[in-house]
Amino acid sequence: MSENHSVRKNSEDQYAHELEDKIVDIVRRCRNCNYCSMVCPLFESTRGFQVQSPSGILQALSYAIKLGEVDGGMQTDLRDIVYACTTCGSCVLKCKSSGPGVPLVDAIEAGRELLVERMVGPMPEQIEALESLEQEGNPYGEPASTRLNWLREFEKKQKLTYKSIPAQKAEILLYVGCTPSYNERISETAIAVMKLLEAMGADYGILRDEQCCGCTAKRMGEEGLFEELSNKNFEAFRDSGVQRIITISPHCYNTFVNEYQEDMKEITIQHYTQFFAEALAQKSLIPKHKIKNTVTYHDPCYLGKKNQVYEPPRQILNSITEKSPVEMARHHDDSLCCGGGGGRMWFEPEETERLSETRINQALAVGANIIATACPWCHIQLEDAVKTSGNEGKVEVIDVAELLAEAVAEREDG
Repeated sequence: MSENHSVRKNSEDQYAHELEDKIVDIVRRCRNCNYCSMVCPLFESTRGFQVQSPSGILQALSYAIKLGEVDGGMQTDLRDIVYACTTCGSCVLKCKSSGPGVPLVDAIEAGRELLVERMVGPMPEQIEALESLEQEGNPYGEPASTRLNWLREFEKKQKLTYKSIPAQKAEILLYVGCTPSYNERISETAIAVMKLLEAMGADYGILRDEQCCGCTAKRMGEEGLFEELSNKNFEAFRDSGVQRIITISPHCYNTFVNEYQEDMKEITIQHYTQFFAEALAQKSLIPKHKIKNTVTYHDPCYLGKKNQVYEPPRQILNSITEKSPVEMARHHDDSLCCGGGGGRMWFEPEETERLSETRINQALAVGANIIATACPWCHIQLEDAVKTSGNEGKVEVIDVAELLAEAVAEREDG
């Protein structure tokens, strides 16, 4: 073994041991009260065969570490348990309200990172997404060169005043994200956001060479790849000179606000719902007509539970709907996860009932015919669930930005 290889191996082993110590320390603080199970979407969706809960995942990790079985004979069972979590944060909020405030999701994500270090994680279905992230800057296996194809199609239909960053300077950077860039349906959300910025006369731009925020890599335990992406992005943001970044995805928003380097705090980061709620309050945007349908709002976990951004989307909907939006039985901190977070967009654990289908039923129960959301992954999960649950024609999934753009636009019939 070469000296350099030996040093690198020792460094990797030391880091793995640090992760183990972090997990064990968090597990020690857990009271095993199982209150977290009461709010856990994974616990709810796996009832009936292999019930899983946040505290159960922590115990599985702890025993594996103590018995030296992280990369032992039960490694695939441990991996499947640890990667099933949606990382929605419900358990963390419940634990804070009941006393100890154990950061359970931190331990679960450290467990994923440990499994990657031990060559056990991630899930086999996730490997291709990570390889695409490294090679093309997105998790969808799409060429980096086609990232702006959606925008070129839109440009053919409408004159735009956006700027190409960093070649041109702009006050606002619209960070589009991977899903709106490569998913044809979700690109309509990006188009709606741009229409609204155009209606405001905003001085905004899009990164010419945008790439993934790194959230997917971090959720899967690939910390090295996350750091590489975050460093590249931060350099691009710094070089652009922008003072405000607007994101479309709550996952990008959370990553920039909570997981990037401290210097990122010099830039104002907003999810688009925050930005447009302010614009409506300041009369920079003025709705010209109302949405007549019955609307309910689905809280994305990474916007709501992770960052307590609950009111801006509701303020937007209240300003553009003819009758007040209705709330589902579970909302705000108690909102039910769509099931797509935590890397689960790339694999689907076995469930008694899909979380997204449960959510559709909750929307129908309050008489909604539109489910508004503000997250690309929630949109995909819920729209698919409308089809798989046989509820096409009864309820439709539409992004908040699309509804607002419709309300702001002039009617074709005058």
